[in-house]
Amino acid sequence: MLAVAFCTQKGGTGKTTIATALAVAAHRAGKKAALLDLDPQTNAVDWFDRREGDGPDVASIQPGAIRRSLDAYRKLGMEWVFIDTPGKMDSASTEAAKHADIVLIPTQAQIFAIDTLEPLKRLLDMAGSPPAFVVLNLVHPNAAGRAGEDAAAIAERFKVPVAPVHMSRLKAYEDAPALGQSPQEYEPKGRAAREISELFEFLTAQGNMVTGKRESMKA
Repeated sequence: MLAVAFCTQKGGTGKTTIATALAVAAHRAGKKAALLDLDPQTNAVDWFDRREGDGPDVASIQPGAIRRSLDAYRKLGMEWVFIDTPGKMDSASTEAAKHADIVLIPTQAQIFAIDTLEPLKRLLDMAGSPPAFVVLNLVHPNAAGRAGEDAAAIAERFKVPVAPVHMSRLKAYEDAPALGQSPQEYEPKGRAAREISELFEFLTAQGNMVTGKRESMKA
């Protein structure tokens, strides 16, 4: 089982939108997937309440219940667990990062958002330095080149790698959650669907590396 935590220093980064979309991507790939909602605003749970059909599993929990919830999911044969944290850096984010195999940090490519990465880097250090990747979000659809430059600058400044897939500022990301859907369900052939698919492929590759390290340590 792989646990992926989403951590940010401020709200409005698209954290929950990406978390729910990746949980759906895992479910649609035939994997048993769940999402733990640590945010007091319960946006992920509210999204699930609007949802029709099955999967992924979504539950609202307190930070202190993360280990117990992960243990329970592991016994149920869950393959992916995504952990959505509050839109600020606090004990919930630290606890989530501590139990995560991978941490994703959604952020906009503008200076005020990028400046929040410094305390997040310290949070990751406190959590034991799990593998972490910045995910540039709300990128202008026609600014891929500029996004690449921003990604390189972030990686060099904060020593945190940036995922090679950038999330664009698209209506599908805004409209899908209101219907309890993910972008790939709302607009299956759209650009947002492609971005989520590519991000999940990247995450799967990283997850395979984590699993490989586990197996080598057991050998």
